[in-house]
Amino acid sequence: MLKNSIGANKLRLFRNSLEAVFLERPNRYIIKAKTGSGIITAYCPNPGRLIEILTPGRRLILEKSEQHETVKRKTIYTTVAAYYHNRVIPLYSARANSIAENLVIPKLFLKLNWLKREVVTGNSRIDFVLGLKNRIFYLEVKACTLIEHGLAMFPDAPTSRGLKHLKELASITGNVLDNHIKVEAHVLFVIMNPDVNEFMPNIHTDYLFSKTIVQLSDKLKYHAVSIDTDKTGIASVSNFHIPINIERTSVNLSSGGVYLIRIRLKRKKEIATGKLGMLSYKAGYYIYVGSALNNIDSRISRHLRKSKKKHWHIDYLTSVADEIKAYPIRTKKTLECVLAHDISKIADSFVPNFGSSDCSCDSHLFYFSHNPELKKNFLRILFLYRHLKALQ
Repeated sequence: MLKNSIGANKLRLFRNSLEAVFLERPNRYIIKAKTGSGIITAYCPNPGRLIEILTPGRRLILEKSEQHETVKRKTIYTTVAAYYHNRVIPLYSARANSIAENLVIPKLFLKLNWLKREVVTGNSRIDFVLGLKNRIFYLEVKACTLIEHGLAMFPDAPTSRGLKHLKELASITGNVLDNHIKVEAHVLFVIMNPDVNEFMPNIHTDYLFSKTIVQLSDKLKYHAVSIDTDKTGIASVSNFHIPINIERTSVNLSSGGVYLIRIRLKRKKEIATGKLGMLSYKAGYYIYVGSALNNIDSRISRHLRKSKKKHWHIDYLTSVADEIKAYPIRTKKTLECVLAHDISKIADSFVPNFGSSDCSCDSHLFYFSHNPELKKNFLRILFLYRHLKALQ
């Protein structure tokens, strides 16, 4: 077990048992990594997508389980952190509660009388309940690893659990218990990187969660803190008061935007493509750039379906694709052609006139011989648009 406290202002968040190089993530819970003695399998304790961090060649920090022999774990090691932009980014999301309890709560909630962990409330389990003389605070903690261009965003994947927590907290806040004790509800975002200037909910990957954050801002109190962690696992709070810009979130909540569709063909195919006629598509990956003025979710859902009435060029390709994945970028700006131009600069080639009949672009479909999601230049463009260009 980890020893929680190291002085008043520091915490041992993990132990650096072994460093390795990331190879792949076969599923949500498993990481394969290369060490000096060979390839090993390690447990991944973070449910997020982590696509910006878990790229081939990324240096990882692994922690050896002290209970491996007694509990018969399938993996000896747990992936606890990664090196990213010259920072150590903790990846064990559940340990954000230790940060909250040892480093944050004592500073944000002064003169507490008592503290309870993991309290069942309605249909949820809330991380902490804190007691003062005449007030009770319910506190839910969320770990945030997605920080680009100084802007932290949570979540990096849709979170039905997080949405349920928000609604449960809103249902109890303002209640008055016996002895005139008032109930307050708080949400704490623990940002695992000190290089952050601002926090906002991730409107691109979870529109409903972000909208709910805005809608409940008069009922819930939000906090964001950043932490700094060294390679030995010692963490401290870098900033207790990261700004949470609810107004900026509200302004940029858009049902429309631009999007990227990643399509994989496992083998070469000849496909009749509407007015473009019969086209030969090489095996590999394709990125399609599109836009929707309204209801981007509906448009993307249509692209992801195999069965549909064929209307656009992309319909002919997605209907026979082996894999399809979408990357929405919510925005009120007109960015489709600018985004297509940027993707064209990193692609291996393009399919002429595809999806560009109503603009002057050469194409909106670009070919990659290897998975672009594993390429840093593709991710750099994606996060440039999500964290900067899409926002007003």
